[in-house]
Amino acid sequence: MVDNLSKTQMYARLMASRSLSHGDIPTHTFTDCYPWRGETMASKAFKKVLFIPDVHVPYNDARAWKLLIKSIKRFQPDILVILGDFADCFSVSKHDKSPDRKTLLHQEIDSVRDHLEQLEGLEIKRKIYVAGNHEYRLERYITQKAPELFGLVDIPTLLHLHDNKWEYVEYKNHISIGNLAVSHDYGSAGQTAHRTASQRFGVPVVIGHTHRAASFTRRTFNGKHIQSAMFGWLGDVTEIDYMHQAAAKTDWCLGFGIGYLLKSGEVVLHHIPIVNNCVILEGEIIK
Repeated sequence: MVDNLSKTQMYARLMASRSLSHGDIPTHTFTDCYPWRGETMASKAFKKVLFIPDVHVPYNDARAWKLLIKSIKRFQPDILVILGDFADCFSVSKHDKSPDRKTLLHQEIDSVRDHLEQLEGLEIKRKIYVAGNHEYRLERYITQKAPELFGLVDIPTLLHLHDNKWEYVEYKNHISIGNLAVSHDYGSAGQTAHRTASQRFGVPVVIGHTHRAASFTRRTFNGKHIQSAMFGWLGDVTEIDYMHQAAAKTDWCLGFGIGYLLKSGEVVLHHIPIVNNCVILEGEIIK
């Protein structure tokens, strides 16, 4: 009998009667508030962009790479952007080389191609490869030590980029995605490199290079949205020999970035950190 129920029991019954399962919630509740959950709305409202920061193949973090591939499949970007230093090019580096890491260039290239093929198999509409200072190592090596090969041997050729419909952006250049200026770097590698570049050029920027993660947002006097970011890296910190381990382990962050390209040309950016070997992407945990 209702009259004999305790207050606790009555409250429990009331809450149970008000609870809804996911199946009971109207679909428009989600698509109205979160348009990326509705494919039709998403395709009309914006395009999805996924940014891959410095991977440094073959010295990348294997678990982080697997998470990235799973995340790309889940996110289904319209545009995929490699932010440079995808290839480490250790074998042609000017730095002193440890005998323990002796690697031939063709071995590095084969490994990079293996990783690129995983991306190419995802059937993404637009793929952009922005070169970094590590890709530039090959050009510098040829210029200094084998100038006869200049123009015959280069990163796009070795990696079959044009054959696989990659847009290639030379190092020290940039490409525009909407009003966003994307480059590997703009001459700085500090913790505020993204902010420095944005304030210098007066436009939103995305960069790689620093292996750090940070975002900077401001509005112009006329209300224009300017957001700039850097998204960390996907390398293995134990394989890096040009940076003090203590500094690298505490300063460099595993992760990648996503963006929503609006019809206005603005790009809304989000850093996706990798924490405890998982990411949270659009409300979903990916392990």
